[in-house]
Amino acid sequence: MVLKQLRPADLPAVLMIASASFKEEARRQEVIGPTFIDDVTRFPSLQLGAFEGGRLIGFALGELSDDWGLLDWIDVTPSRQRMGIGSELLREFERRVLLSGRQRVRLGTAFAAGFYEKMGYTCVGSQRALQKVVVGEDLPYDQSFSIGLNDVLDMVEEFELDSLKCLFNPQCFVVGRKDVGLILASENRWSREQIDVVFSKFETVENHFLLLSELEARAREKGAYVITEKFAQDEVDVALKRGWEEPRSPLSWTIDYMEKRL
Repeated sequence: MVLKQLRPADLPAVLMIASASFKEEARRQEVIGPTFIDDVTRFPSLQLGAFEGGRLIGFALGELSDDWGLLDWIDVTPSRQRMGIGSELLREFERRVLLSGRQRVRLGTAFAAGFYEKMGYTCVGSQRALQKVVVGEDLPYDQSFSIGLNDVLDMVEEFELDSLKCLFNPQCFVVGRKDVGLILASENRWSREQIDVVFSKFETVENHFLLLSELEARAREKGAYVITEKFAQDEVDVALKRGWEEPRSPLSWTIDYMEKRL
Protein backbone atom coordinates (compact mmCIF):
# COMPACT_ATOMS: atom_id res chain seq x y z
CA MET A 1 0.00 0.00 0.00
CA VAL A 2 1.20 3.49 -0.90
CA LEU A 3 -0.04 6.75 0.63
CA LYS A 4 0.17 9.77 -1.62
CA GLN A 5 -1.49 13.07 -2.41
CA LEU A 6 -4.78 12.91 -4.26
CA ARG A 7 -5.28 14.67 -7.58
CA PRO A 8 -8.48 16.12 -9.06
CA ALA A 9 -8.56 13.13 -11.44
CA ASP A 10 -9.07 10.87 -8.39
CA LEU A 11 -12.55 12.32 -7.73
CA PRO A 12 -14.47 9.44 -9.43
CA ALA A 13 -12.61 6.86 -7.31
CA VAL A 14 -13.25 8.89 -4.14
CA LEU A 15 -16.97 9.03 -4.96
CA MET A 16 -17.02 5.30 -5.68
CA ILE A 17 -15.59 4.47 -2.25
CA ALA A 18 -17.99 6.92 -0.60
CA SER A 19 -21.02 5.45 -2.38
CA ALA A 20 -19.99 1.93 -1.32
CA SER A 21 -19.69 2.88 2.35
CA PHE A 22 -22.17 1.43 4.79
CA LYS A 23 -22.79 4.87 6.27
CA GLU A 24 -25.84 6.61 4.84
CA GLU A 25 -24.18 10.04 4.79
CA ALA A 26 -21.28 8.78 2.68
CA ARG A 27 -23.62 8.03 -0.23
CA ARG A 28 -24.31 11.73 -0.66
CA GLN A 29 -22.16 12.65 -3.64
CA GLU A 30 -23.44 16.21 -3.52
CA VAL A 31 -21.79 16.50 -0.09
CA ILE A 32 -18.44 14.80 -0.61
CA GLY A 33 -17.94 16.01 -4.19
CA PRO A 34 -17.83 19.73 -3.35
CA THR A 35 -15.79 18.97 -0.20
CA PHE A 36 -13.16 17.19 -2.29
CA ILE A 37 -12.97 19.90 -4.94
CA ASP A 38 -12.76 22.66 -2.34
CA ASP A 39 -10.09 20.92 -0.24
CA VAL A 40 -7.94 19.66 -3.12
CA THR A 41 -7.85 23.21 -4.50
CA ARG A 42 -7.02 25.04 -1.26
CA PHE A 43 -5.04 22.44 0.72
CA PRO A 44 -3.68 19.89 -1.78
CA SER A 45 -1.09 18.40 0.58
CA LEU A 46 -3.79 17.28 3.04
CA GLN A 47 -5.82 15.30 0.51
CA LEU A 48 -4.49 11.76 0.90
CA GLY A 49 -5.14 8.52 -0.88
CA ALA A 50 -4.22 4.94 0.00
CA PHE A 51 -3.38 3.11 -3.23
CA GLU A 52 -2.84 -0.57 -3.82
CA GLY A 53 -1.71 -1.69 -7.25
CA GLY A 54 -2.60 1.76 -8.55
CA ARG A 55 -6.18 1.47 -7.24
CA LEU A 56 -7.57 3.84 -4.61
CA ILE A 57 -8.73 1.90 -1.54
CA GLY A 58 -9.08 4.72 1.00
CA PHE A 59 -8.83 8.47 1.40
CA ALA A 60 -8.61 11.31 3.92
CA LEU A 61 -9.72 14.87 3.17
CA GLY A 62 -8.89 17.87 5.33
CA GLU A 63 -8.11 21.55 5.59
CA LEU A 64 -6.28 24.07 7.76
CA SER A 65 -7.47 26.89 9.98
CA ASP A 66 -5.20 29.40 11.68
CA ASP A 67 -4.48 27.04 14.58
CA TRP A 68 -5.79 23.63 13.61
CA GLY A 69 -5.75 20.86 11.10
CA LEU A 70 -9.37 19.93 10.36
CA LEU A 71 -10.18 16.40 9.21
CA ASP A 72 -13.28 16.58 7.02
CA TRP A 73 -13.58 12.99 5.90
CA ILE A 74 -11.84 9.63 6.11
CA ASP A 75 -13.11 6.45 4.48
CA VAL A 76 -11.89 3.05 3.31
CA THR A 77 -13.48 0.78 0.74
CA PRO A 78 -15.70 -1.72 2.64
CA SER A 79 -13.71 -4.83 1.66
CA ARG A 80 -10.54 -3.34 3.19
CA GLN A 81 -11.95 -1.88 6.40
CA ARG A 82 -10.56 -2.97 9.80
CA MET A 83 -7.13 -3.63 8.29
CA GLY A 84 -5.35 -0.56 9.63
CA ILE A 85 -5.70 1.52 6.46
CA GLY A 86 -7.74 4.24 8.14
CA SER A 87 -5.18 4.44 10.95
CA GLU A 88 -2.34 4.87 8.46
CA LEU A 89 -4.23 7.59 6.62
CA LEU A 90 -4.91 9.41 9.88
CA ARG A 91 -1.26 9.22 11.01
CA GLU A 92 -0.08 10.62 7.68
CA PHE A 93 -2.70 13.38 7.86
CA GLU A 94 -1.43 14.30 11.33
CA ARG A 95 2.18 14.31 10.11
CA ARG A 96 1.31 16.74 7.34
CA VAL A 97 -0.60 18.97 9.74
CA LEU A 98 2.54 19.14 11.89
CA LEU A 99 4.60 20.08 8.84
CA SER A 100 2.21 23.00 8.28
CA GLY A 101 3.11 24.39 11.71
CA ARG A 102 -0.15 23.41 13.43
CA GLN A 103 -0.02 21.14 16.47
CA ARG A 104 -3.64 20.08 16.90
CA VAL A 105 -6.29 18.28 14.86
CA ARG A 106 -10.05 18.65 15.17
CA LEU A 107 -12.87 16.61 13.66
CA GLY A 108 -16.52 15.70 14.10
CA THR A 109 -17.84 12.16 13.90
CA ALA A 110 -21.26 10.57 14.14
CA PHE A 111 -20.12 6.95 14.10
CA ALA A 112 -16.45 6.49 14.92
CA ALA A 113 -15.68 8.13 18.27
CA GLY A 114 -14.23 4.84 19.54
CA PHE A 115 -11.77 4.65 16.64
CA TYR A 116 -10.52 8.19 17.24
CA GLU A 117 -10.19 7.62 20.99
CA LYS A 118 -7.90 4.66 20.24
CA MET A 119 -5.86 7.02 18.06
CA GLY A 120 -5.36 9.44 20.95
CA TYR A 121 -8.30 11.83 20.43
CA THR A 122 -10.46 13.25 23.20
CA CYS A 123 -14.15 14.11 22.91
CA VAL A 124 -14.52 17.79 23.80
CA GLY A 125 -18.24 18.16 23.18
CA SER A 126 -21.30 16.78 21.45
CA GLN A 127 -24.26 18.08 19.54
CA ARG A 128 -27.41 16.01 19.62
CA ALA A 129 -29.74 16.09 16.64
CA LEU A 130 -33.42 16.69 17.48
CA GLN A 131 -36.46 17.43 15.37
CA LYS A 132 -39.66 19.37 15.83
CA VAL A 133 -42.86 19.06 13.84
CA VAL A 134 -44.31 22.45 12.89
CA VAL A 135 -48.10 22.19 12.76
CA GLY A 136 -51.18 24.21 13.63
CA GLU A 137 -51.57 27.90 14.35
CA ASP A 138 -49.25 29.86 16.57
CA LEU A 139 -47.76 33.32 16.87
CA PRO A 140 -47.02 35.01 13.52
CA TYR A 141 -43.49 35.63 12.35
CA ASP A 142 -41.90 38.71 13.93
CA GLN A 143 -40.69 40.89 11.06
CA SER A 144 -37.92 42.33 13.23
CA PHE A 145 -36.12 39.00 12.63
CA SER A 146 -35.94 39.66 8.88
CA ILE A 147 -32.29 40.45 8.33
CA GLY A 148 -30.37 41.71 5.30
CA LEU A 149 -27.14 40.42 3.81
CA ASN A 150 -25.02 43.28 5.16
CA ASP A 151 -26.18 42.59 8.72
CA VAL A 152 -25.58 38.85 8.27
CA LEU A 153 -22.01 39.55 7.16
CA ASP A 154 -21.48 41.81 10.18
CA MET A 155 -22.52 38.97 12.51
CA VAL A 156 -20.19 36.23 11.27
CA GLU A 157 -16.46 35.76 11.59
CA GLU A 158 -14.22 35.11 8.60
CA PHE A 159 -13.85 31.42 9.45
CA GLU A 160 -17.66 31.06 9.43
CA LEU A 161 -18.16 32.47 5.91
CA ASP A 162 -18.35 29.01 4.33
CA SER A 163 -21.70 28.51 6.08
CA LEU A 164 -23.14 31.44 4.13
CA LYS A 165 -23.29 29.35 0.96
CA CYS A 166 -26.80 28.54 2.13
CA LEU A 167 -27.82 32.12 1.34
CA PHE A 168 -27.60 31.40 -2.39
CA ASN A 169 -30.07 28.53 -2.12
CA PRO A 170 -33.57 29.77 -3.06
CA GLN A 171 -34.97 27.54 -0.29
CA CYS A 172 -32.80 29.16 2.41
CA PHE A 173 -34.47 30.47 5.57
CA VAL A 174 -32.68 33.37 7.30
CA VAL A 175 -33.77 34.41 10.80
CA GLY A 176 -31.77 36.90 12.79
CA ARG A 177 -31.49 40.05 14.81
CA LYS A 178 -28.27 41.66 15.95
CA ASP A 179 -29.20 41.63 19.63
CA VAL A 180 -30.30 37.97 19.54
CA GLY A 181 -28.32 36.02 16.95
CA LEU A 182 -28.63 34.32 13.60
CA ILE A 183 -29.96 31.06 12.14
CA LEU A 184 -29.67 29.83 8.57
CA ALA A 185 -31.69 26.81 7.45
CA SER A 186 -32.53 25.15 4.16
CA GLU A 187 -34.83 22.47 2.82
CA ASN A 188 -33.48 18.96 3.14
CA ARG A 189 -32.19 17.58 -0.17
CA TRP A 190 -34.51 14.56 -0.06
CA SER A 191 -37.62 15.88 1.66
CA ARG A 192 -39.26 19.24 1.04
CA GLU A 193 -41.10 18.67 4.31
CA GLN A 194 -37.89 18.96 6.33
CA ILE A 195 -35.83 22.05 7.14
CA ASP A 196 -32.27 21.57 8.39
CA VAL A 197 -30.52 24.27 10.41
CA VAL A 198 -27.09 24.65 8.79
CA PHE A 199 -25.71 27.53 10.86
CA SER A 200 -26.62 29.11 14.18
CA LYS A 201 -24.94 31.78 16.29
CA PHE A 202 -26.22 33.17 19.57
CA GLU A 203 -25.04 34.20 23.04
CA THR A 204 -27.51 32.40 25.33
CA VAL A 205 -29.71 29.31 25.35
CA GLU A 206 -32.81 31.50 25.51
CA ASN A 207 -31.69 33.38 22.40
CA HIS A 208 -31.23 30.06 20.61
CA PHE A 209 -34.82 29.03 21.32
CA LEU A 210 -36.13 32.49 20.45
CA LEU A 211 -34.48 32.20 17.03
CA LEU A 212 -35.88 28.68 16.60
CA SER A 213 -39.40 29.85 17.44
CA GLU A 214 -39.15 32.49 14.71
CA LEU A 215 -37.84 29.84 12.31
CA GLU A 216 -40.92 27.77 13.17
CA ALA A 217 -43.12 30.73 12.31
CA ARG A 218 -41.35 31.14 8.96
CA ALA A 219 -41.76 27.44 8.25
CA ARG A 220 -45.43 27.58 9.19
CA GLU A 221 -45.97 30.23 6.53
CA LYS A 222 -44.67 27.73 3.96
CA GLY A 223 -46.76 24.79 5.21
CA ALA A 224 -46.11 21.90 7.58
CA TYR A 225 -42.43 21.18 8.09
CA VAL A 226 -40.12 19.20 10.31
CA ILE A 227 -37.18 21.27 11.60
CA THR A 228 -33.89 19.56 12.45
CA GLU A 229 -31.30 21.21 14.69
CA LYS A 230 -28.24 20.04 16.63
CA PHE A 231 -28.20 21.02 20.31
CA ALA A 232 -25.34 21.24 22.78
CA GLN A 233 -25.68 18.78 25.64
CA ASP A 234 -26.73 21.49 28.11
CA GLU A 235 -29.62 22.46 25.80
CA VAL A 236 -31.08 18.99 25.21
CA ASP A 237 -33.35 18.83 28.29
CA VAL A 238 -34.73 22.29 27.52
CA ALA A 239 -35.37 21.30 23.91
CA LEU A 240 -37.18 18.10 24.87
CA LYS A 241 -39.46 20.08 27.21
CA ARG A 242 -40.26 22.50 24.37
CA GLY A 243 -41.52 19.88 21.95
CA TRP A 244 -38.33 18.74 20.27
CA GLU A 245 -37.87 14.99 19.91
CA GLU A 246 -35.53 12.29 18.68
CA PRO A 247 -35.19 12.47 14.88
CA ARG A 248 -37.09 10.03 12.70
CA SER A 249 -34.72 10.59 9.79
CA PRO A 250 -31.58 8.38 9.47
CA LEU A 251 -29.81 11.48 8.09
CA SER A 252 -29.80 13.23 11.47
CA TRP A 253 -27.28 12.21 14.10
CA THR A 254 -25.51 13.19 17.24
CA ILE A 255 -22.03 14.54 16.44
CA ASP A 256 -19.04 14.04 18.75
CA TYR A 257 -16.29 16.65 18.41
CA MET A 258 -12.79 15.24 18.88
CA GLU A 259 -9.41 16.90 19.35
CA LYS A 260 -5.80 15.76 19.57
CA ARG A 261 -2.60 17.63 20.37
CA LEU A 262 0.15 16.25 18.14
